[in-house]
Amino acid sequence: MNKSEFNAAWSALHGGAEIKGVVKTWLAISYASAKVVSALRISPNFLTLLGLVFAIAMAVNPLSLWTIPLLVLSLYADGIDGSVAIYQNRSSSFGAILDSVADRISEALWFYVAYRIGAPAWLVLVTYVIASTQEYARARLGGLGIDDVGVVTPAERPVRASFIFVALVAYAVDLNLVVAVMTVLFVLQLWSFYLVARFAHNRLRNDFSA
Repeated sequence: MNKSEFNAAWSALHGGAEIKGVVKTWLAISYASAKVVSALRISPNFLTLLGLVFAIAMAVNPLSLWTIPLLVLSLYADGIDGSVAIYQNRSSSFGAILDSVADRISEALWFYVAYRIGAPAWLVLVTYVIASTQEYARARLGGLGIDDVGVVTPAERPVRASFIFVALVAYAVDLNLVVAVMTVLFVLQLWSFYLVARFAHNRLRNDFSA
């Protein structure tokens, strides 16, 4: 599969999303990674589980400096599994469900690590619940036949991981910024949930009134 075919397949699976800006850059990385991973005969489902394993390894020793590279590896493995599935023409309903479940478990472990390094329990819990509800709402919209991307929010999964990464780095260098970083993430996540809820309301209202 060449790059043009890969991009077209990805766009079709994401409701005809435009490939530009950050998305274009990420897809270039994903395509290159998918080629290498496929040459090694690694399956997309294995990558999904590998991302979960890295997240579990973070939670086992949350105060270690290893949590930083493990977070990066967890996000990367789970971030390219869909691209590998496209490249290998192995997209499946089972893989999609496995990916969604692994995402939620991995994120729960990421947020647990944030709590262990000093973020208040209530802040971690509320932010995670809002993020999970946002993703659940998108999944339900897909189940109702609304398969377009709709809105790219300021707190998508890679952004959430980035904030936790910053919190981990701050903790590692003894900067008292963990609470501030997680508070900013909470605000962004709250706004992101509002954007998704507004999109869902508008789409469902238009569909039912049509």
